[in-house]
Amino acid sequence: MDTKQKLKSLWKKLGINGQVVNFSSKSLWVIETNTGKSIAHLLLPMTKWPIKIDTDAFRREDGKAIEGHKSWWKFYDYSTVEVYDNGNDVKLSVVTKVKVNDEEFGGKSIVYDSSKSWGIPVKLVTDVRRNKKDKITQYLVSGLGWMNPEDALSLTCQREIDNARPVFPSIGNPYIRTRRDRDYFNNLEVRG
Repeated sequence: MDTKQKLKSLWKKLGINGQVVNFSSKSLWVIETNTGKSIAHLLLPMTKWPIKIDTDAFRREDGKAIEGHKSWWKFYDYSTVEVYDNGNDVKLSVVTKVKVNDEEFGGKSIVYDSSKSWGIPVKLVTDVRRNKKDKITQYLVSGLGWMNPEDALSLTCQREIDNARPVFPSIGNPYIRTRRDRDYFNNLEVRG
């Protein structure tokens, strides 16, 4: 068994699945092969994959190209693909992806599930409350309300909060922050 197959086997044992989070305003087709068949599910804007499902590839529902490719973008099992608006196009946050076509997933035998209820709504930290020392004491999470830092950290580690990442410093307590990007104004430090 080669190294890639060994890693895939380990990821499956650990329950690490390929993930797509659609922060864009465009609907996507997301393919999964858990049942042995290739099923393309409709992933609406501001939704993400059901956590127990392993997704393998994605493309735009409207047939327009993503980064010059109109068919499927396949990605590694452990990857999280984040899709964002970029004008009329979308931009991606994913480490490695490969251009493939329908034949990669069985060609004409792909089953298209256009149900609008497959994905689950993304949960975002939208505001924070601070104490007099300017320390964050609560996070406002869409769909959940205000919560303390410990609960927010726990949900972030469980991949329930989608715009936060856990940080475990060598000194001090763990905390959450937004993903690293060039946009300063989406950072939790500037909220509240």
